[in-house]
Amino acid sequence: MSVLLSMPLFWAGLTIGGFLLGQRVYQLTGKQPFLPPMLTGTLLVVTTLKLTDMSYDVYMTGGRYLNDLLGPVIVMLAVPLFQQLKAISQNAVRILLAVSLGSATTILSAWALTHWWIGDATLANTLLTKSITTPVAVAIVPQLGGEASLAAGFVILTGIIGVVMIVPMLSLLKMDSPASKGITLGVCAHAIGTAQALELGEQEAAYAASAMTLTATLHAIVLPLMAPLVT
Repeated sequence: MSVLLSMPLFWAGLTIGGFLLGQRVYQLTGKQPFLPPMLTGTLLVVTTLKLTDMSYDVYMTGGRYLNDLLGPVIVMLAVPLFQQLKAISQNAVRILLAVSLGSATTILSAWALTHWWIGDATLANTLLTKSITTPVAVAIVPQLGGEASLAAGFVILTGIIGVVMIVPMLSLLKMDSPASKGITLGVCAHAIGTAQALELGEQEAAYAASAMTLTATLHAIVLPLMAPLVT
C-alpha cells in the first residue's frame, strides 16, 4: 500500500477520479449549487491525505501534472469568450465598472476586517491577493509583506467558498442572469469560479473568463502600488 501511495500517478488519478465523482454527485442531486464538483473532489483528496497520513508534498508529486495544465485550460476559455464577444463588447463599460468595484470591495473588506478582528498585518496583507489566480497571487504577495504559502491556500479556499455560495445567493436576490453569475464568479472565485461557470453555460463561462482576466490584471497593477501603504 505504501508503494501505491508514493506513486505520482495515484494522486493524479485520485484527483481526476474525485472530480468525476463530484460531477456525478452534482448531476444526481439536480445540479445543486452547494455541491459543485470541485468541492466534492477536494473533500475526497483531503480525506484520503488525512487517512493515509500523507503530506501535501507527496500529493503534489502527482498533482503537479494537473497543476501544469491550468495554464492551457485558462487559455482555452478564449473559445467561449470569442463566441460571446459581441455581447461582451456591447457591455464593456458595465463589465469594467463591475470588475473594478467588485475587486476593490473584496480586497479592502478582507484587509480591513482582518486588521480589525485579528490585528495581524502579515495575514491582512496576504488576504489582499485572495481573489486572483494562484500564480499571480504568489508573485505579488511578497511585495505586500505577505506569505506566499498562505496566499496559495487563501486563493483555493476563496474559490471553493465562492462556488458554493455565489450562485445560491444570486438566485435568492433574483440577480441570476448569465452576466451576473459569470462576472461574480470570475471576480470573487477566480479560476475555480470560472470552472463552475463552465458547468452553468457558455454565456456564464464567457463573462467569468473576461472578469477573471480583468481582475488578475487590475490586481497585478494596483496591488504593488499599494505596497508602501500596507507595509
